[in-house]
Amino acid sequence: MSADAITVRPERPDDFDAIDEIVSAAFLAEFGTTTEAALVRTMRERGELVGDLALVAEADGRIVGHIAFSEVTLDGHAAGGLGLAPVSVAPDVQGGGIGSLLITTALELAEQYGWRFVVLLGHGGYYPRFGFAPAAAAGLTGDYGAHDGWMARPLGDATLPSGHVRYCSSFQD
Repeated sequence: MSADAITVRPERPDDFDAIDEIVSAAFLAEFGTTTEAALVRTMRERGELVGDLALVAEADGRIVGHIAFSEVTLDGHAAGGLGLAPVSVAPDVQGGGIGSLLITTALELAEQYGWRFVVLLGHGGYYPRFGFAPAAAAGLTGDYGAHDGWMARPLGDATLPSGHVRYCSSFQD
């Protein structure tokens, strides 16, 4: 399945079960855990999921991918920042550009909506293609260490701020 056959749209309540399945399957296959599905549910229940950026990838009526964002704080204050987590693609269709399509679409929307920067924990070899670079080099620290997988990127004409980033409460539990 190629990304050309995919529609990206906002998630809807009738998608939630399929989203749980996709997120669980993707993270079980990659990392041996399904805790990311509970994270998405918790963010949604607490109102911490940025609804305009909670997107699904759909092919022939089937949900095959999902991306989620939550607002992050900088030194304890809102600063127009987002945490990208998680992005998930059904294991049987991975490698066809669906994850890239979700990320690219969501970043474009985030910029249009006025968000200033995005942080994430991810594969240091994957996310640079979307403009992400190690966050520590830009002066952004976080609760998850200063390794190459801790990444950030500005949106639009914004510059990356410096300071300590903290994810929403769903990540703290």
